[in-house]
Amino acid sequence: MSEAWPLLKTATLTDQVYEVLRDRILSDSMRAGDFIREQEVSSKLGVSRTPVREALGRLASEGFLKRIPHRGYQIPTQSAFDLLELYPILAALETLAGRHSFPELDSEEIAQLRDINKQYEEACQRQDVRAGIELNNRFHHLLSAGCKNQRLCNMLDELRSEVKRLEMWAFFNTPQWDASKSEHELILDAVEQGDHEEALSILERNRLTTYKDFIERVGEAISPPQSDTAPLAEELES
Repeated sequence: MSEAWPLLKTATLTDQVYEVLRDRILSDSMRAGDFIREQEVSSKLGVSRTPVREALGRLASEGFLKRIPHRGYQIPTQSAFDLLELYPILAALETLAGRHSFPELDSEEIAQLRDINKQYEEACQRQDVRAGIELNNRFHHLLSAGCKNQRLCNMLDELRSEVKRLEMWAFFNTPQWDASKSEHELILDAVEQGDHEEALSILERNRLTTYKDFIERVGEAISPPQSDTAPLAEELES
């Protein structure tokens, strides 16, 4: 961390420190595996340790840093943009699984999915991010399970686990959670009505929300996929 650091204004120091550190992590100015020292950041930015400590804690809660007891905060080996690339894959594979599972969902399973979505809503209302992400993953797992392809289901579970860091970022930085809960209900409504193509379309949109929000808010010069994931799903299926 030898290059020049920007001078900060006195207002909202925690937010400014957060943004500086986040941008440096994302731009690879800091290498994966490196430790960020509270005192060093405080000295470089010319601020007290309190806003630095608060910013580091926020970055750790969102998955941009890993807190190592007695050592400080470490930059994870997988960057946020490495994880971002998994979302189109996750969307395509969930669409593939849904194409087979939606016709198999019965009224009991749909009721179970609605109950999980209700718990998800309650977790979001009380700002329980970890419970919310777990319930969201449980919803999508059950939604896909009817495809009867265990290897595909295992792959999806692994991908959902890998993108957890960005899901935590989304919880703290975007208003997507209300839309997510509503889209879950719309998926189930479409399945109940036998409109599986509509359900698949909503599922794809739902799965790409964090991907698009991250690009928009962090400002990376890459674009979300413009075409439907169905051709990829069909290719994987054949």
